[in-house]
Amino acid sequence: MIKVISSVTEVFALQEHIPLIDVRAPIEYNQGHIPNAINLPILDNENRKLVGTCYKQNGHEAALILGYKLVGPQFYLFVKQAYKLFPNKKIIINCYRGGLRSRIMANLLSTAGFEVYLLQGGYKKFRHWVLNILAENYQFNVLGGYTGSGKTVILKELAAKNIQVLDLEGLANHRGSAFGNLGMPEQPTNEMFENLIAVQLQKFDAKKTIWVEDESSLIGRCKVPKPIHENIRKSTLYFLEIDLEKRIENIVNEYGQFDKAILQQATQKLYKRLGDLRTREAIQLLDENNFADWAKAMLIYYDKTYLFGVSKREPQLIKKIDVDFIEQLKK
Repeated sequence: MIKVISSVTEVFALQEHIPLIDVRAPIEYNQGHIPNAINLPILDNENRKLVGTCYKQNGHEAALILGYKLVGPQFYLFVKQAYKLFPNKKIIINCYRGGLRSRIMANLLSTAGFEVYLLQGGYKKFRHWVLNILAENYQFNVLGGYTGSGKTVILKELAAKNIQVLDLEGLANHRGSAFGNLGMPEQPTNEMFENLIAVQLQKFDAKKTIWVEDESSLIGRCKVPKPIHENIRKSTLYFLEIDLEKRIENIVNEYGQFDKAILQQATQKLYKRLGDLRTREAIQLLDENNFADWAKAMLIYYDKTYLFGVSKREPQLIKKIDVDFIEQLKK
C-alpha cells in the first residue's frame, strides 16, 4: 500500500514511530536532508550524474531507460536491506521532488509487503517549508555577555526547565570562536544547519518567548539565517554581568583539557587581530602551562570585539542582569 503525504508536518508526526528514508544520491543527502532521515540511495553519485547527463543530451525516455538499467539489478538488494533495517515493514520515502526515484522505491517496497508513505514534492517541498519557518517573526529574548560568562550552560539549564531555548551553537556544532570547534563533531552544511533550526522552531509554541544566545552572523562556517539573525539583533539583549576571574575560570575549565599544541594552533589563527607581539606572548603562556593568563589575554581581545557589536544595538533594548535574574527564570 502506498499513501501520498502532502504535509511536511505529517511527516514529522509519522517519524515518531516510522523511519524515513531519503533515496537521493549521497552527495545530495550530505548537502542537506530532513533530520533523522536515513540515506538509502536508488543511484550512487556517479550513476546519478550519468542519468542527468543522459537526460540533458537525449531526453526523458532515454534517461528513464538508463536509470532502470542501472537500478534494476539492485532491486533485490534494496528489498533485502529494507527487510533487515525495517522489520516492522512501515516506511516513509522522499527523493528530491517526490518523482521517479521515490516512486520506484515506493512501488518496489510496496510489492514486498511494506506500508509506504510517500512525501509529495519531496525534499524540495521540505526546503520550501524550512524557508517559510525561518522567515516568521519570533519573540526572542537574547542572552548576551562577554566570552566565558557561561551563557551556553545557562541556556541548557533553562531548556532543562522546559523554557523554550534555540541553541544555535549546539545545532552548528561550534562554540562561536577561534577555539569553538575543539572537541566538537563536524559542522553541518549551511543548508543542513537551516533545516535543523527550522525543525527545532516548529516544536516551539510561537506565542511564547524563545531564548537564544547573542550570536554573530557566522558560527564557525555556519551562517545564521538572515531573518533569524536580524530578529536577534532587534530583540531585547539581556547582558549577563560576570566578573573577570569567574570568566577566566570558566575558560580554563572548558579549554584547559585540550592539548596545548592544539590551543596554540588556534591562537595563531588570531594573529592578524591580536598582532605579532600579543600572539607570541599568548603562545608562550601556553608553553608555560599558564592557562589562566592565556585565557585572560584571549578575553581582552574577545571582550573588545563583543563590546563593539553590542554598541550597535539600541541602548533601550539592553538590560544588564546577573545570575540571580537567571535563577528566578528557572523557578
